Amino acid sequence: MRCPCCGARMNKNASICFKCGTKMSQIQNASHQAVKKARAEYEPEKVVYTTHFPSDLSYSKTLLMCIFLGLWGGHYYYVRRPIPGIIFTVCWTAYLLFYLICGLVCGFLNGYPDFEAYNLEVLSVFMAMMGALIFVCWVWDIIRIATKRFKVPVVLEEK
Repeated sequence: MRCPCCGARMNKNASICFKCGTKMSQIQNASHQAVKKARAEYEPEKVVYTTHFPSDLSYSKTLLMCIFLGLWGGHYYYVRRPIPGIIFTVCWTAYLLFYLICGLVCGFLNGYPDFEAYNLEVLSVFMAMMGALIFVCWVWDIIRIATKRFKVPVVLEEK
């Protein structure tokens, strides 16, 4: 068994992690709702990332958000991790806009006799690589959530 906070190896029946000092009862009584308050009060040291989903955060909702809105980072916004959510949103939106604009421009220029076909091939390879990277990151998040290795922010119960 591994500690849900630091990932250190633990005995299966251990009640405390000897590496980080976190008690398992603290993890089980952790609050996800208190994350917003701790961040608003500028107390980031209270926020801990754990693989254990607290009772006030739905595992199934997180998985469904990742499956259906994961390309836009919906699951990160749901678990209050805005930075990765913004990265997903910006990357996927930029990919879609770039694909749309390039498709329109290439379609328009394709009718001209001076238009060189290799420009279109280079652009399509770049677009395929960019789309594949975003897709791999999305699938990786689905796998991490499904295998319960996705870390969510919580505030631990006081010691």
